[in-house]
Amino acid sequence: MKYEYEVLKLGNADAIFIRHYVDDVDYVVLIDAGNICDSDTIKDHLIKYYGTTTIDLAVCTHPDTDHMGGFFGLLEDESITISEFWLIDPAHYLDENDIKRYRTKDSATNAVRKIFNNPNNESQNLINILLGKKGVDAKTVIAGAEHNILPLKVVAPTADHYREIAKNMVEDYGCAKVYEEADTSKYDEAEQMSVEKAKSSIDTCDDDSSPYNQSSIVLLYEPEDDEKILFAGDASCSSLIQMTKDYPEINKIELLKVPHHGSKHNLSSAIIDVLQPKSSYISAEGTRKHPSSAIVNYLSKYGNVYSTHKHNGFIRRNKGITRPNTIPITPLKAKQ
Repeated sequence: MKYEYEVLKLGNADAIFIRHYVDDVDYVVLIDAGNICDSDTIKDHLIKYYGTTTIDLAVCTHPDTDHMGGFFGLLEDESITISEFWLIDPAHYLDENDIKRYRTKDSATNAVRKIFNNPNNESQNLINILLGKKGVDAKTVIAGAEHNILPLKVVAPTADHYREIAKNMVEDYGCAKVYEEADTSKYDEAEQMSVEKAKSSIDTCDDDSSPYNQSSIVLLYEPEDDEKILFAGDASCSSLIQMTKDYPEINKIELLKVPHHGSKHNLSSAIIDVLQPKSSYISAEGTRKHPSSAIVNYLSKYGNVYSTHKHNGFIRRNKGITRPNTIPITPLKAKQ
């Protein structure tokens, strides 16, 4: 069995590569593509470390700029091939009332798809680009969807959950996205916090109110027996709680890609206690709330916690694949 996965260093933005071998044939997966400015970084990494310009599967977990942005550049680049693309098209969840509201199905479709507009160019829409690009198999996926070759499955959100969230995203479109977590002070590694204090700090927080984050695709990757790796996008607590009910086998996992840059609003102690991740990885800028020290400390109850802000390059795990000139990574917080 040969596979590797890595979290790129893009500040408060996500781009994750998986390379998985099936019968000595390698498949490359890209989960999210950072901001608009990150497409060249992703392309260079793909060529340098994977020796290819082909992405077999791309996944856009949700239409926030820091997850969706780089896909516009990658899709415009004629040297890059994306064979299959997963996202959730809100047009698939229109009901009769939605269509009546916009008078026609076409106008309703265009109205709800605007949440996938390029933030720097409103005339560009990610879904329309995908549907118009030859050679890309674009699919809407929801909890229960599985890849036909790779051990990759969507475990959240459910169709019912997404149907309601989609309406909120459309209504929220164009509103200023100023997260209350925004902070410029640096993460303090020297701060001491007990597990009990971390639990109290996390569980007094409200769930993430962003409908975009609440709509996030969560992926389960199982490269071999008894190895579960969860890529949680920016999923909210409500979505993850539903996931643990629908998929009780998702527990004591090997690795958790922590949602929303380690914010306190996207995990609860109860969710962490179910997942019990042996390792946790965070893509974050390294401010006081991204990642939250309470999240970091409570996750360390079960395993080492890593953050991209602590390393100059990227965070990588591998089995059976060697790469020259790599160096060991140091946890932001070692298991307590």
